[in-house]
Amino acid sequence: MLSPTAPTPALALIVEDEFLIANDLAGILENAGYQVLGLAESGAEARALVAEARPTVVLLDIFLKGSETGIELAHWLKQQDIPFVFLSANLTDDVLETAKVTEPYGFLNKPFRERDVLAALEIARYRHAHSQEAQLRQQQQTQMAVNDALVTLHDRQQLCQAIATQLDQLVPFELFNLCISLPEDQASYWMMLRKADSGTFERVHLPELLGPNTPPALLERLKQPITTLLADQQGIFAGAAFEALGEQYPTAQAIRTTFGIQAMALFPVVLKQRSFISLQLGSKTQRFTADDYAAIGLVIPQIALALDNLLAYEKIEIRERFKAAELTVAGTFRNGRDIAEIAPKVALALNGLLPIDLLSFYRVGKVLGTAHVMDATVIKQQGQFRLVATEDLLPDKASWQEWEQTTAAMEPWLLQPTLNVGEAAAQVSERNWVTRYYRDWLQLKSSMYVPIALKDQPVAVLVVASRVAYAFTAKDLQMLQELANQLALALENLLAYERIRLLSEQLEQEKTYLSEEIKFNHNFEEIIGTSSALLAVLRGVEQVAPTDATVLLLGETGTGKELIARAIHNRSGRRTRTMVKVNCAALPPQLMESELFGHEKGSYTGATERRVGKFELAHGSTIFLDEMGELPLELQAKLLRVLQEKELERIGGKGPIKVDVRIIAATNRNLAEEVAAGRFRADLYYRLNVFPLVLPALRERRADLRPLATHFLHKFSTKLGKPFTSIANPSLQQIEQYHWPGNIRELENVLERAAILSTPPVLLLAEPLVPAAPLPSPIRPMQDTMRDTILEALAQTNYRIRGPRGAAVLLGVKATTLEARMKKLGIPSGKESRVKE
Repeated sequence: MLSPTAPTPALALIVEDEFLIANDLAGILENAGYQVLGLAESGAEARALVAEARPTVVLLDIFLKGSETGIELAHWLKQQDIPFVFLSANLTDDVLETAKVTEPYGFLNKPFRERDVLAALEIARYRHAHSQEAQLRQQQQTQMAVNDALVTLHDRQQLCQAIATQLDQLVPFELFNLCISLPEDQASYWMMLRKADSGTFERVHLPELLGPNTPPALLERLKQPITTLLADQQGIFAGAAFEALGEQYPTAQAIRTTFGIQAMALFPVVLKQRSFISLQLGSKTQRFTADDYAAIGLVIPQIALALDNLLAYEKIEIRERFKAAELTVAGTFRNGRDIAEIAPKVALALNGLLPIDLLSFYRVGKVLGTAHVMDATVIKQQGQFRLVATEDLLPDKASWQEWEQTTAAMEPWLLQPTLNVGEAAAQVSERNWVTRYYRDWLQLKSSMYVPIALKDQPVAVLVVASRVAYAFTAKDLQMLQELANQLALALENLLAYERIRLLSEQLEQEKTYLSEEIKFNHNFEEIIGTSSALLAVLRGVEQVAPTDATVLLLGETGTGKELIARAIHNRSGRRTRTMVKVNCAALPPQLMESELFGHEKGSYTGATERRVGKFELAHGSTIFLDEMGELPLELQAKLLRVLQEKELERIGGKGPIKVDVRIIAATNRNLAEEVAAGRFRADLYYRLNVFPLVLPALRERRADLRPLATHFLHKFSTKLGKPFTSIANPSLQQIEQYHWPGNIRELENVLERAAILSTPPVLLLAEPLVPAAPLPSPIRPMQDTMRDTILEALAQTNYRIRGPRGAAVLLGVKATTLEARMKKLGIPSGKESRVKE
């Protein structure tokens, strides 16, 4: 241990405006061993000298030249707690009373004797140094201030600034340094403050103290427990002792070089918990005295109590923040199902505990070439944590395969809980190109990683890193390991959810595949059957559904045209909107236009409110026009406008309304014959006949009879609450042999009647299926018969009337007679028909 030096000589200041007297006093003091700070002729000069160095005692002339008297200066010296002795001649009672108010430490009358001067100074110094009242008052003030800081301040820097401010009033100094080492936490820190020009204390960081070119090894050494540094030193160090201290301890040398400190006082501080604490004060000009050291020593126990409470509070606060982070992380995993969503929230929670700039979850033991649910990396940018996309992890020239192979090779050392700071961090960053890439990309200087194990088997690694050197301590690594234990439970749930999700996706894929198979082969949108005739129609549905083409469904009644229309809609891009169905045969002629195109309020008698038509209702969707052949000619023209112009006009409306509607039309009539007969517009027919689908009759689907019958059996069994299991064989044979003129609708009705009358479990037909006797041909008006005959002849002759191959010859009448009858019956000639088309 270095030996402290002896107390320095007393420093005296002489304030006297007569040079001869001042010079004589200086000689007396120097011969007696005093060090004379200077000779001041005025109060201003005296204040300037005191600012340079604090004197031990002042000899002060009561009567000074200038604007400030000695008594006025005495009041200021009293505030500075500097002892002074008045010098005077011709001292009157009034002056004496005024001087007493300043509480001087003695009086000397001119001319002076050496013995009187030295005795007065020794008495003044003694009274000042051993003034119990003054010391007690100052110490009490300091202790009270420390107590206030103890109660109100729980921040290291704020507490140290409060302590430094109070100690500076007791013993002035320019540098305050508190070194704390906690071996149990394997952590230590410095809190260095320097006095600014304003008189307040400001924080000094070690890099600022030591300079930018400080070797990393020295920085790492300063992070070690300070038992090897300054904690075992105490006493006053000045002159040669301070130089020796600087040679042994780099920080002491840096303090002297950077801030011009000439003396230091080192105090050990003993706390309740195991620790090594050193309080260090530095002065630029004043050499601390033994009295100064003793005065501060009396306040050290109070400082120790304040530090004990601060460290206890910090431990409680860290534990509370750790528990809060644990709860946040647990809640994040509980509410999240994707690591990409969870990782940024975990990083944000940990950032309240650790200064992290990167957080990464890495799944160990995975098969190369496969992404995993546990892989995620987040980085801090502008105070926010964002997920890094996989492609952003790779350098420009690196392949994903190289990345995976390199990171897989890192797994053995990633599975060991490790703290990388200082030289260790530099070594780790040079291990391979991946670590170098992270270091250069994000400027990382510290890192930690801990394994996450499930049932004693490591499944993942949690990595945190920081751009700050020495950002983490061994205590932080222990805390991260505790968190990893909690993360293991959360990750187990996440992996379980992932397994459930993968199984669900697999089941969904299988379900989708089976559904598609069933839809196509067995139950295409409730369309049951596998016959070649039906499959041909379904293939057409698959082809036309994705388009917006108009579809015309043809076929006998009861063949399932509405089901086919719904299947087309459900496979189109309009499937999110409801398909609108209109049965043209069920609409009264006088209301048909209003139903389809809508009307405005008051547009006709009874129109009490505005009505939106079916086409407007189907905007963005599909409209199914069933029994299209029943539409009157006057409405066919308006429908043609919708098809051509994509717009309509309400009854009584003021303008066209744009609509986006896909049309699916259905009819059991032969529209070509209707066109030829003049009952259906040819131009509308051609617009509708873009993609015709002819639905086969049930008699053409013999292979589908049994599946259809079974379907209706189950349907009515559920509907009626009767547990039918099968259809009697005789009944089934009749079903297969019957020609079903009413198609599927007739089959459904027959089986429903049988289900009502039968007793489970076997269904029997209520009555034999006998073909209905053909009805006698109805007597038709002569004009209709004649019209049909002429149309048939025109069709066979391609509307040729005259000539040896004309319709007139075929009918056995003159051409003029035929033309007259055609005009009377309203049958257009071939020329007129072509014009209309």
